[in-house]
Amino acid sequence: MNGSSLTMRGAALGSAGLLVGAVLLSGCAGSADSDSKDSDKGQKPSSDSPKRQSPAEAVQATGKKTSKAGTADIEMTVTTSGAQGKSVTGEGVIDLRDGTSEITLQQGQERIDQRVVDQTLYQQLPKKAASQLPDGKSWMKVDLEEIKTRGGAGGTGLNNPADSLGYTEALSEKDVKKLGTKQIDGTKTTHYRVHLDLGELAKGDAAQQKKLRKRLGDDVPVELWIDDEGVTRRQQVALTAQPSGTEGGEKQKVKTTIELSDFGTEVDVQPPPAEKTADMTEKVAREAEQSS
Repeated sequence: MNGSSLTMRGAALGSAGLLVGAVLLSGCAGSADSDSKDSDKGQKPSSDSPKRQSPAEAVQATGKKTSKAGTADIEMTVTTSGAQGKSVTGEGVIDLRDGTSEITLQQGQERIDQRVVDQTLYQQLPKKAASQLPDGKSWMKVDLEEIKTRGGAGGTGLNNPADSLGYTEALSEKDVKKLGTKQIDGTKTTHYRVHLDLGELAKGDAAQQKKLRKRLGDDVPVELWIDDEGVTRRQQVALTAQPSGTEGGEKQKVKTTIELSDFGTEVDVQPPPAEKTADMTEKVAREAEQSS
């Protein structure tokens, strides 16, 4: 892989590189009553509130409960260690039901504007990376469904930031530990640590499980902060990962944090103009297959 393709792929992975974990962390937030940011204040917990559930039951239920929020503001921070260490931040809005989102990613002085519409990722790249696009194009386009089909989410890291918290449903009591409580943006949350088995994450796909273990190790620690309505307000993964496309190189420590707030916010996201967009799905898929 030459330098230019690395530049392109590095930009393409800006969102998901943000999320080594988009597979793990994707999507969540909200509340069953999401008309207002403060909709949970002053209300009694429902009968299936985390207060009345075991730690595993609370975490098992949070995926469905957070998806009912509809929409939310999203903030992301990803830091990586090692010689190629960096810090990337992002903020925007997201529809928690179908993944439609608009997020601005920032690394130092470089900015990537990202949109996800109809399971398609669009990114307006920094100048250096955009020079790899065809003349007249300033946005790249990647079909996320095609990438998953050909390379698997774990192979590319490209994912919709609101994919799912479905993995939580398969957790048992031994996988979840309650750590305490914490106020997040004025809302009381309960802090849980989850030990995620990669075999369960791969959903029986032996090849996918092998890829995940190769890159992420045998265990993936996930932390969740869930409010009294069962809504995930913050999720965090801290792991040691093998960067895609490298063999035997230095592994990186990667910490990804996603916070959600302002549930019920307006999300109106449109694709960029077609004449400004270059479809890079095939290129990204090939590079993912080569690195797996």
